[in-house]
Amino acid sequence: MTAPRGSTLRRRRLGHELRRLRETAKRTHVDLATLLDCSQAKVSKIESGQLGMRTVELRAVLEYLDVPTEEWEPLLTLAKESNQRGLWRKNDDVVTTKFATYAALEAEAVDIRIYQAEVVPGLLQTEEYARTVNQATRWREGIDLDRDTEVRMARQERVLTGELKLWVILNEAAIRRVVGGEQVMREQLQHLLELGHQPHIMLQVLPFSSGAHPAMTGPFEIARFADRSLDPDVVYLENQTGGLFMEDAADSARYNLAFDSLIGHAYDPGRSAKLIGRVIDELPGEPVPY
Repeated sequence: MTAPRGSTLRRRRLGHELRRLRETAKRTHVDLATLLDCSQAKVSKIESGQLGMRTVELRAVLEYLDVPTEEWEPLLTLAKESNQRGLWRKNDDVVTTKFATYAALEAEAVDIRIYQAEVVPGLLQTEEYARTVNQATRWREGIDLDRDTEVRMARQERVLTGELKLWVILNEAAIRRVVGGEQVMREQLQHLLELGHQPHIMLQVLPFSSGAHPAMTGPFEIARFADRSLDPDVVYLENQTGGLFMEDAADSARYNLAFDSLIGHAYDPGRSAKLIGRVIDELPGEPVPY
């Protein structure tokens, strides 16, 4: 299954531009809601990138805001592309709405930074490890675990081809918690060692001995895009009910600072690999060379 470019980033960019144009024209959400015969909530969701717009609606808004017609075409193109249905929306019966939105953004990111405390992140999981995690965390949702695992594997394509840069910091607990039994865990840890040798992947382990650190409040992911001035970072916090997005510049800066601090608290990649190797050796059963 190929993970195509999503439309969420374009929808988000269009929303930000519409908000700028509305504020420049000194118009309100009420004004646009009246024009479009919709609720203020819908206008707010359009501007935040949660909803797309039909081109006929966009034309009406641009005319109402007195935007010069020579500036319309790029915005109309964004509107058309933002309404394309991508992989994650086609699988919205096995992924939550919020995660589908994040996955679409992830598909357009160029750099993702992850701190994970309990589990190996989905982008680095083996298939059996992923299946076990799904069984443990989503057993009450009645989803198709095989399809859910397939979607998770599809997300890894850009990592495996080197198109997406990753910087991952794992709490030591994530590599010591035996998920799926010794053999599944051994294969997962071996996979981490192999990925850690890739030039586009930076993998560090935060040891128990590091003590208190800035991310003790929980795991997080930071998605960065090719033009960070045009498309600001998105912070994603996954939880039991789906997840939380943070796009405010102050929030993003805080999480970026926390990640930078974690880099100093964690073992460097070489020492991290040695720790992962020791954990493999400590597992019962037949060892696998690494």
